[in-house]
Amino acid sequence: MRPLSERNAFLILLAGLAGWIDAFSFTELGQVFTSFQSGNFIFLGLAIAQGDGERLLGAAVSLAAFLGGTAVGAYAVGRAEVEWSGLRTLAPVFALECALLVGFAACWQVVGEPGGYSAARMALIVLAAAAMGIQGGAVFALRIPGVVTNAMTATLMLGGVLLGLRARDADAAREASPVSAGFLAAMCGSYVVSAILVGAMDAPAVTSAVPGAVLALLLVGLAARRAAPRRTAVAG
Repeated sequence: MRPLSERNAFLILLAGLAGWIDAFSFTELGQVFTSFQSGNFIFLGLAIAQGDGERLLGAAVSLAAFLGGTAVGAYAVGRAEVEWSGLRTLAPVFALECALLVGFAACWQVVGEPGGYSAARMALIVLAAAAMGIQGGAVFALRIPGVVTNAMTATLMLGGVLLGLRARDADAAREASPVSAGFLAAMCGSYVVSAILVGAMDAPAVTSAVPGAVLALLLVGLAARRAAPRRTAVAG
């Protein structure tokens, strides 16, 4: 049960990071999403209809960077499906995502608030969307039905399905998904809480650095914890 609990906690954290990045991108990068790509398809269509070149560019760049990031993530995973084994299998992929998020934070600190749809703003969108694409590619390889950390539509839909099935037949609900309704609620809650914090803090210089810092600290902590038993065994 411990690896399963560790996996679920990590996925909830990833959902929070995606919500954080999306809230930041929407408020600071010209109302564009860098994780929730369904919104960008809507922006793309509206921009074409309204002749809004700036919004068209932002949505198109985010979509392309996310697609590229997902491809890179899948290439780094190297298999269509992986088992969760204490993050060891996917650690290099998440380390790559972390590097892009740290680069995003560094770029913001250097550039500050980018004006208009400048090259700096496009670079920030690319870094954030590519990082979220890599995250999506890694989580997809876990093959947990309905669990996608980049956006909560599938997660919310799965929660509704489980509620409906459970009301009719508890066994059918258990067969439909290996995850609990509580876990799905925590995923959605993490996404929302991140947006609340980004909006409440209103400090882009700080909030831009949080996702990369949190993911880096988590990866270091997990690596240290994994190494501790091996050191103890060698000493014994």
